[in-house]
Amino acid sequence: MVCSRIARCADLPDTGDAAVFTLRLLAWRTLQLTAEVKELAYWVTKAVRHCHPQLLDVVGVGPDSAAALLIAAGNNPERLSSEASFAALCGVSPVEQSSGKTQRRRLNRGQHRPLSHRCDSPAP
Repeated sequence: MVCSRIARCADLPDTGDAAVFTLRLLAWRTLQLTAEVKELAYWVTKAVRHCHPQLLDVVGVGPDSAAALLIAAGNNPERLSSEASFAALCGVSPVEQSSGKTQRRRLNRGQHRPLSHRCDSPAP
């Protein structure tokens, strides 16, 4: 429904009116970007299926999240053995910050490593 309205706006006749020109220009750009998004989604899905096809079979994992996970894993997928290890890799693992009766946690920013960091290379 929305795409048909955008396509109709893109096909408006040239009347010399600035508003019509702007509407046509924005509609053409929207159609072009929509086509680019579809093409990029196709290529990301194809790349994920090539690298790790069973990852897309997991419920709730789409091509974008699968690609992000594969990028995070890098050449060392063994470093992502659990959710906790992935949280530590990203620098968002909880750390106790308690004093007395108060129980608090904070994010462990000290463990953050760049995603390109390799486990078998010396620490920077």
